[in-house]
Amino acid sequence: MSSAVGERRPALRRWPFVAIWGGAALLVVIGFVVTVSALNATLYGAAGFARGYLDAVDRGDTSSALTLAGVEQTDELEDSLLDVPSLGGLDDVHEVSQLSLGDGTRTVTLGYTLDGVEGQSQFVLTRAGTRFGVFQAWRFAQPPTAILSVTPEHDPRFTVDGRVVTTAGGDVATRFTVLAPSRFELSHESTWLEAPTVEASVLGVGSTSSATVATVARASFAEELQGQLDDQLDDTCVTQSVLLPAGCPFGRQVDDRVTSDPVWSMVEHPQLAVVPSATPSQWLVQETPGTAHLVVEAQSLFDGRRYTIDEDVPFTVSYQMTIGTDDQITFQ
Repeated sequence: MSSAVGERRPALRRWPFVAIWGGAALLVVIGFVVTVSALNATLYGAAGFARGYLDAVDRGDTSSALTLAGVEQTDELEDSLLDVPSLGGLDDVHEVSQLSLGDGTRTVTLGYTLDGVEGQSQFVLTRAGTRFGVFQAWRFAQPPTAILSVTPEHDPRFTVDGRVVTTAGGDVATRFTVLAPSRFELSHESTWLEAPTVEASVLGVGSTSSATVATVARASFAEELQGQLDDQLDDTCVTQSVLLPAGCPFGRQVDDRVTSDPVWSMVEHPQLAVVPSATPSQWLVQETPGTAHLVVEAQSLFDGRRYTIDEDVPFTVSYQMTIGTDDQITFQ
């Protein structure tokens, strides 16, 4: 009898241990399920995926942002801004709404401020399987992009993020696909031209924003032309002892017989200013007055009287120029 009782006692002692370990295992399973559910609702949820994309855009990580967006950049002009880093400034990102569309697709609307301006973007996402067999994976069903329409005035080029983008022509709007939301600074920096920096922000997915780059001639452009004109007038024109100096903007007809070599001098050089023309990439020096002076002896063909011509000779200069994308100037 005692032997039989002794044999059952070890089995009875094991039950509390089995119950404890079984309960602990159940708690682990429950905790795992709760954790997975929580992560699938936040970090690995549709909104979490969209937040991760926004974070990549905001920190200027265009490589990660394009990968998350499922957008592949091409060599086409309209895609040339896709890899330009956003200036950032994205704050207060929060979920506004989320709506299931069925078939594993849903829309997620996130609100935010971009450089202090409030905005919203609606993303359409769809399930893309799972990660590690338990976590939800998502992808964008529609590209999270927008359109930035840029018009570079008077020249086809503009500068963004230190790179030069050459469009099809000046004064023509070019539509660029960009990641949304993003913020950029556009300007123009070239040998003869410049434009003040203008900021362009693109907020909602699928939206269109516009920016104009107001290109003007640098002061050094007019100074360069002024120096060339002054040299021409002083070194080439007034040194010619003829009434009509070749290749020069001034001259004087004399109907009588000239009896001495004409002597030219400059009284007032034209002061040049460069302005854009109505034709893109063409620039003008509008008619600008100057004054030369002529001294020459002459004899009347009518009565033989000798006299001296000693007078100022007014003239004007004007130019029309084309500036190539290589900054070479061609005079028309």
